[in-house]
Amino acid sequence: MVAHTHPFVIGVDAHARNHALAILACPTGEVLDEGQFPATGAGLLRAIDWVARRTGGDLDTLWVVEGVGTYGARLARAAADAGYSVAEAARMNARANRGVGKSDPLDACRIAQAVLPLDVAQLRRPRTDDGVRAAVRVLIASRDHISVERTAAINALTALLRVAELGVDARRALTGGQIALVAAWRTREEALATRVAEPRQSDSRSECSLPTRRSRQTPSR
Repeated sequence: MVAHTHPFVIGVDAHARNHALAILACPTGEVLDEGQFPATGAGLLRAIDWVARRTGGDLDTLWVVEGVGTYGARLARAAADAGYSVAEAARMNARANRGVGKSDPLDACRIAQAVLPLDVAQLRRPRTDDGVRAAVRVLIASRDHISVERTAAINALTALLRVAELGVDARRALTGGQIALVAAWRTREEALATRVAEPRQSDSRSECSLPTRRSRQTPSR
């Protein structure tokens, strides 16, 4: 059981700008102190030093961080680099806390209290965020972004083709061939005025000059 294995448990409610921390003593779960620190490099170091002072520098202290894959990633990494054990926050029953009140320090206390009755083997340890795993995460994020941008571009092109007569049937979803056809339009080497104006070509029968007013001849006397 966590309450009988670690002398202290640190609950962390992580956010984009600030992190709320709560220090609980084991096995009683008594709240020793609470604090909030900015989510900056200096703020993370202050949080580590603050915990070390309150716990006597005991490296057996367990850090339980909410969002170790998002807002709490940097703090979890800093705590692990300092020699502490780090775990991800356990899943909590939202209905059990309904109507009790909500604040960042209170959430930090609940995060720490939720792991006290758990077995150590039940703790969710954060995965490493370096090497191949970090590279794959970057590639997946880039691919998702490109996919979203591609879908938005196709939707915008479809809307344009449905209101402007450009010779492409857009009554249904555009096919890959139609998209390639439109993309090929950009490879023309023409003057800017020609590309914008695109005058229609007409045959010789429709070409005619503007009628000219005949000059009035004065009768000879």
